[in-house]
Amino acid sequence: MNAIPAVAARLTAVRTSVLGWLRTCGLDEDTCQDITLATYEALANGVEHAYDHAPSGGPGTIDLRAEFGPEGSVVIRVTDQGIWTISADDPRRGRGLPLIHALAHEASVETTDQGTTVVMRWVGDRSVSR
Repeated sequence: MNAIPAVAARLTAVRTSVLGWLRTCGLDEDTCQDITLATYEALANGVEHAYDHAPSGGPGTIDLRAEFGPEGSVVIRVTDQGIWTISADDPRRGRGLPLIHALAHEASVETTDQGTTVVMRWVGDRSVSR
């Protein structure tokens, strides 16, 4: 999915689409839910933080790439074109990235001058039904 408007109102539809796609891959329901939640958190971070300091003042876009590989491996990439910012220390905030790291087998955040990409990987399971 390319050029998803970075507005919260769009995230429910994207989350539903991701979950539907994962279910067609033959993954167990718990894995589908974990991947969907981690993907939603990455998208929500982009919506909330990526465009805070954008010169346009309006919402930008977020790109989502999902790959289903051999033995049931899944790679999700969520990319924005915003500016990485460190949020103020607030004990009520900052749970998104730790949750992503807890749910994914591997997760990384790559920042450049052109935006931020969150890459999440789940190792495949040979028992995946297709």
